[in-house]
Amino acid sequence: MNRLSKTLGASILSVIVPLTSSGVLQAADLLSSLRGGGHEITIGTANDAPLSSIDSRDGAAIGIFPDILRAVFARMGVRADIHPVAMPFSSLIPALASERIAMIGDSMYATPQRKQVIDFTDIVFYNPEALDVAKGNPAKLRNLADLCGRTAGSYEGTTYVGLLRAASANCPSGKSIEIRQYPTLDNVLADLSAGRLDAAVAASSLSAYALRQNPALNFEIVADYQPADRAHAGSAVGVAKGNDAFLQQFNAAYAAMLADGSAAAIFSKWGLTPTDFFLSR
Repeated sequence: MNRLSKTLGASILSVIVPLTSSGVLQAADLLSSLRGGGHEITIGTANDAPLSSIDSRDGAAIGIFPDILRAVFARMGVRADIHPVAMPFSSLIPALASERIAMIGDSMYATPQRKQVIDFTDIVFYNPEALDVAKGNPAKLRNLADLCGRTAGSYEGTTYVGLLRAASANCPSGKSIEIRQYPTLDNVLADLSAGRLDAAVAASSLSAYALRQNPALNFEIVADYQPADRAHAGSAVGVAKGNDAFLQQFNAAYAAMLADGSAAAIFSKWGLTPTDFFLSR
């Protein structure tokens, strides 16, 4: 099988470059390459269950995004095996630019800043941030303003770090938030559970799943925390620019999955319920 990769030019225009039978690289768009059949598409993942991770038993891509990609590919009439490559979240866009991956197959907010560099599908689901605190919430933290004078953490490359910085800028003089950044969410939750952080800001889906998998973790989600901007917390699949045909067909297929309930079935399978919270604006 040929592994699909991407090249990013000076104009930030990217194309897929699969190997031909002669071993010579030829440029082609993502949709044409996938429709060639018999390919292996490399996706980047921050290895964050249940969104997108790698099965330790066989190295397969598992989770919501891999399941969605397989279902969408099937509806598009595409045959392609998914090969996942794990990396820190902050490395996903650089990996797309440097040809390590052909697609970001993980949850990423489709922000205006990111859209200057790569393109996104339509919104796959809404994944607003959660405020995670020590079990029992002894400090009675309810919002980001309550973190002034305290230590809070998140993982590198996320918009959550920006939320913490903005909150810190509004703190009284001498009471700023000490912000710590970590390579992965696991690192964040480990320090929070160990008492080295007062709070953490992370994706609501990942926080809920972590607690579901391990109720012994020494943290909880603040139930009445209000996300900063849920409408703009839409996550999508990231691809290189120049793949409009692929995006059009992906979006049509996924819209059909939302309409017939098959998208909701995937979210239910991975424990993200009620599904309307994640799938509806």
